[in-house]
Amino acid sequence: MIAVHDLVRYCDRLLDAQRFRDAATNGLQVEGERIIRRLACAVSANQRTIEEAVAWDADALLVHHGLFWGDGVRSISGVVRRRLRPLLLHGVSLLSYHLPLDAHSELGNNAQLAFALGLEPVEPFAEVGSTPIGSIARPPQPWPLDQLVLAIARVTDRQPTVLAGGPSIVERVAILSGSGASAVVEAAERHCQVLVTGEARETTMALARELGITVIAAGHEATERLGVQALAKHLSATFGLESTFLHDPNPI
Repeated sequence: MIAVHDLVRYCDRLLDAQRFRDAATNGLQVEGERIIRRLACAVSANQRTIEEAVAWDADALLVHHGLFWGDGVRSISGVVRRRLRPLLLHGVSLLSYHLPLDAHSELGNNAQLAFALGLEPVEPFAEVGSTPIGSIARPPQPWPLDQLVLAIARVTDRQPTVLAGGPSIVERVAILSGSGASAVVEAAERHCQVLVTGEARETTMALARELGITVIAAGHEATERLGVQALAKHLSATFGLESTFLHDPNPI
C-alpha cells in the first residue's frame, strides 16, 4: 500500500511529467482516500470505467485520458457531475497521465506497442513542443507489410485500417499512438515505410499515397491500452498493490 500523494510524486518523477506542455492535467485529478491498496487502470475515465472501478472496490483509478483538459472544468454539471459523483462518494482517487505516458521509453504507449509487435525502438519521433513522444522502431529483419498488419491485428484485437502507399517490405516503422496521423510527413521524411497510429484523417489517404508511405490506423483506444497497463503493473510490483485493467473497447 502507499499514500496517494506519495504515489503521485513517484509517477510524476518516473514519467518526468513536468517536462511536457500538455493540454491535459497530468497527475492527481481527483483526491480520494489517503491510502491506496487497490489500483484500477483504464485508457479513459468515463462513467463506465469509473463505475467499474468503484464496483471493484478500487482506491484509485489510473488512466491515460482523464477528465480535465485545457483550461479545466468551468461547471460541475451534466456529464462531469455524473462522472465525478461516484469518485467523490466512494473516495476513489483519479490519476491521469497523457503525453508523459505516450513518451516513456519503457512504459509508454509507443514503446510498449513496439515491444508487443516485436520491434526494437531505435529513435525518438514526433516532438510536441520540444519533447518527442513517439518512436521509430525496426523489425529484427525486413518484414513483409502483411506480416506487420497481422501483428498489429493480434496486439490490438481488431482489424486495422491500412492506407497503403509505401513498399511491400518494411524496415523502419514510425509509431505514434492515438491521434498521430499528422506525423505522416515527418515519418516519410525520416525514411519510414509505415506509420502506425490510432486514427487517420480524411487527408491521410492521399498524403500517404503521395509521400510513398503506408499508414496503419489501428484504433485510438486500442493503441493506447498497453502503456497504462505497463505502468499499473510496475506500480503493483513496486508497492504491493492489487491491480486490474478495465477494458472499454472503442471502435474509433
